[in-house]
Amino acid sequence: MYTLAQTACLLLIILAGGAAAADDPPTSPPVVEPFPGQVAGDIDKARFGEPSGIVFHPVRKTLFVVGDEGDLCEMKTDGTMLRKEHYPSSSVRMDFEGITVNPATGLLYVAIEGAESILEIDPADLAVKRKFDLERTLDGKLVMAPGGQGMEGITFMPNPKLPHGGTFLVANQAFGLNNPNDISAVFEVEVPLADETGNPPACKLLRQFSLDVTDLSDLHYDAARGLLYVISDSNNLLFETEPDGRVIAKYTDLPCADQEGIAFDDAGNMYIAQDSGGVVKIKWPDK
Repeated sequence: MYTLAQTACLLLIILAGGAAAADDPPTSPPVVEPFPGQVAGDIDKARFGEPSGIVFHPVRKTLFVVGDEGDLCEMKTDGTMLRKEHYPSSSVRMDFEGITVNPATGLLYVAIEGAESILEIDPADLAVKRKFDLERTLDGKLVMAPGGQGMEGITFMPNPKLPHGGTFLVANQAFGLNNPNDISAVFEVEVPLADETGNPPACKLLRQFSLDVTDLSDLHYDAARGLLYVISDSNNLLFETEPDGRVIAKYTDLPCADQEGIAFDDAGNMYIAQDSGGVVKIKWPDK
């Protein structure tokens, strides 16, 4: 039998444990919510061909858009075309699928699908400064198989503690979840420094996380809020996550078709590039 003092002590322990458990964060998955953005319309006045990636340049206050056939253009946020460049290649198809910017340097980075390469481009003259390839392995295991759907989106995640100013996050597009050699996932990728010869080494894959969904088509890192936005095209989903992949919100019923690019400007507008044509401008409520 417990004494009165022992019973009181045991009761306090039970109550304390119950209070702690009640304060624990919920572990249930986020509720799928309808897309909250307000569509302003298609702004692409010049009808840029097959838009597959988009980024807002924080210094130039313009949008840079890439197309599937190796095209890059700069346009105003009202869709007025400023200039356009084509990047031909005799050896491999220049399948531009994503674009991002390092806000510290203003340099652009374009993701080439299939080759799994990244072009570093000067926005002043649109000249290519460097080109580097991604490694296809993580911890010694093949995770981005040659001949797969490949790198479909890219964004820059600033980190002033790193000598190169940050890392890339890239989306590997896969249409299945059961192939361990070609994972539908977001990979963090280092930005390589030039070696002694002036040639950049291959970009190492640092980590990966999965959202348990196929057909990742683009992503955007919001440095001000520390949040990552990821689109799954064929599943018509937009994820809002922490940089480690923890999902904050999941939105469905996106108002676009063939949504392959996503960007935000500094005025609270979202832009979605549609591979079938058009750049849709959307007012995002949380901005």
